[in-house]
Amino acid sequence: MLLLNYNAFLLGAIIFLAISLSNFIYVWLCKIWKVRILEFSIFLNPWFSLLKRNINGVVYKLGWIPMGAYIKPLGMTEEELKDIPAEELPFSFSGKPRTLKVLFRFAPILVLLFVLLISLFTLKGPGNLFQAISEMYNYMAFAIKVMFDAHLKSEFVTMTNNMLVDKNIVSFALVIMITVYLVINLFSTLYAYDEKKDNKLSKLVSFIVIIFAAYLTFWKIPVFVISFFSLRQNITYLVSFFLGLYLIGVLIFMLVMFLIKLTTTKS
Repeated sequence: MLLLNYNAFLLGAIIFLAISLSNFIYVWLCKIWKVRILEFSIFLNPWFSLLKRNINGVVYKLGWIPMGAYIKPLGMTEEELKDIPAEELPFSFSGKPRTLKVLFRFAPILVLLFVLLISLFTLKGPGNLFQAISEMYNYMAFAIKVMFDAHLKSEFVTMTNNMLVDKNIVSFALVIMITVYLVINLFSTLYAYDEKKDNKLSKLVSFIVIIFAAYLTFWKIPVFVISFFSLRQNITYLVSFFLGLYLIGVLIFMLVMFLIKLTTTKS
């Protein structure tokens, strides 16, 4: 049984390229504001890392969960400042202007919005951007309705097939995935904002919203999507998607290691 699907593989690769781009933007911002970087990681690494190198005081890690990439600047939180030697305080993240913190917060969202825009362009062409947005909005609105009314499933399948005529299926999937992520990210941002308030009612409403968002993310949406495919198809798509994530992540980590060693040798 062939467990590879080109479109799912390409989707995973593009998603991780976007994630990695955010990481490199973080590095670039740290260089501009002279913030010391302690860790640079490709993939998440709870408990252990597949690869770990300490070069010029920066720990480079290759994790094993392909769900993200991150950097750890010196003094990321106010609590860490008390443990930082006085001579290193000028290079801490917390001591920098609020502008840097805002850019750190919104860098991944801006990258995803850029990828979303490119994906929408490829669906209908640059001259039909608003038509593409309108069609995708109507499609996703109907998808939400179908999630809670199984009787509309056949109509939804027909609508999907019509939507995919003469369209790039990878761009189509990217638009859906990024939109869902941005909406969930908005919920979590609002929840974090309300957590700082003393209003108990506001906190309760935010908590209910975030629980509902988690229910959609980890149960309702995945179950809804896999219900349209056979077990073999689901396995094929998942294996291909994660293979795309892993391959691009490993290649990026190897490229970073090569460039770091090259610049270290020259200096």
